[in-house]
Amino acid sequence: MKRLRLDCAATLAILLAASALPAARANARDLSDILMDKGLITRDEKAEADRTPTGPTIAYKEGTGFVFATPDNRFELDLGGYAQFRYTLTDVDNAYQNAGKGVEDSQSFDFPRVRIWLQGHAFTPRLNYKFESDFTAGGGDIPRDYYLDYALVTDGWLNLKGGQWKVPFSRQEMTSDSKQEFTDRSLAVNNLRFERARGVQMYGTPLNSLVEYYAGAFNTTGRNGPANPDNNFLYSTRLAVNPLGPIGYSEADTAWTDTPLLGIGVGYAFEKARADVFTTKATSTTPSGGGTPTLTAGTKVNNVPFLQTIQPFFNSLSNPGDVTAEVNNLEGDMAFKWMGIFLEAEYMHAWVSSDQHADAATPIPPFKRAPNSLEPWGYNAQVGYFVIPKKLELAFRYSELTPDQDTTVKKSNGRVIVPRQQEILGAVNYYFWGHNLKLISDFGQVVSQGVKDNAGNVEDRDDLRLRVQVQLIF
Repeated sequence: MKRLRLDCAATLAILLAASALPAARANARDLSDILMDKGLITRDEKAEADRTPTGPTIAYKEGTGFVFATPDNRFELDLGGYAQFRYTLTDVDNAYQNAGKGVEDSQSFDFPRVRIWLQGHAFTPRLNYKFESDFTAGGGDIPRDYYLDYALVTDGWLNLKGGQWKVPFSRQEMTSDSKQEFTDRSLAVNNLRFERARGVQMYGTPLNSLVEYYAGAFNTTGRNGPANPDNNFLYSTRLAVNPLGPIGYSEADTAWTDTPLLGIGVGYAFEKARADVFTTKATSTTPSGGGTPTLTAGTKVNNVPFLQTIQPFFNSLSNPGDVTAEVNNLEGDMAFKWMGIFLEAEYMHAWVSSDQHADAATPIPPFKRAPNSLEPWGYNAQVGYFVIPKKLELAFRYSELTPDQDTTVKKSNGRVIVPRQQEILGAVNYYFWGHNLKLISDFGQVVSQGVKDNAGNVEDRDDLRLRVQVQLIF
């Protein structure tokens, strides 16, 4: 009976200690010492009492931030973010320098991204959420990601997601800005991706991410854009396989992977976007004394990189709402990591056709009709290697963009070419703590073929650019 009373007293003491405020953790430990000294609990019971969380916990996890969690794991909140500070030097081709138009050599400091995120799960680990904002943006463009994500089937087989995030199309686009080898994405990806949009998505990463699939429907108006003006959506699908194990979406082999990892993916996107979704109308001005009217082209409207790329082909319309651009965009990619080596390549090819009404098909001069079809495409290939494992990396990238395969210009020497842009970059990077704290720099040529110089000659513009960036994930 006496032993029973002692056991009850010990149990009551442990329960009282467990109900103490989290800030009184040290007092709970002192109480367990007293109980053990009095022989009311054993040393093993004291160790268990010291290990058992009695209230919400807080910890710091590199790359995630401060993690707040309840003992039952029903709720978790991660508070973190990252900042990038960049120096950029641009040496403009002498034949194209024009101070009046702001085209001249320049250098500047800026913060391209300063982001804070709140993420975690609520009520169950199967219901995840994320809110991320960029404080370098202005106006209503601060929010980046905000969504709810629920695992309908465990083990990654089936998930439902709703909100705003990156359209699942391009590998390099799905790779966070904070986990790149270069200071920005490639020329091709930056122009042919869809970036973020509001929508819904079904996806899964079964078999420990050996397979990935994504299928979603999104607004055509882009990141933080208005509601769709019609019944059209952007539909995007992606399928990827990782036959040697999950490779993830992070450039550079910062972990010095012992076994090779390979990822192969394909993406497809389709949408119908009314031209007034991505361009304003052109305006016409007739001289007071009469004569030929002059045209002022329309300007870009939304934050969809792909639609901004094709916008110049639609910027001479008097009624953009009368023209619909039908887009088919196909993508293929691969990534490889092993023993400090990282390889990545990506190819995108799109077909754009215009559905023009009668009044838009025969515009009054100086307005112009949109082309019946466009065929933009581009690709990038890059390689990186750690000459000092996990610390010092050298990298190289080549990227090319063709805004329209069927558009030609005649150069000053009489040669007819398809205008293209090229990016040839080298990089030297130092990783203090992986991507969490790193100093990266890239430098090289940015070439625009077939553009008019100051003298009116159609030549190739060859600029040089240097960028140095320090990044901190906190």
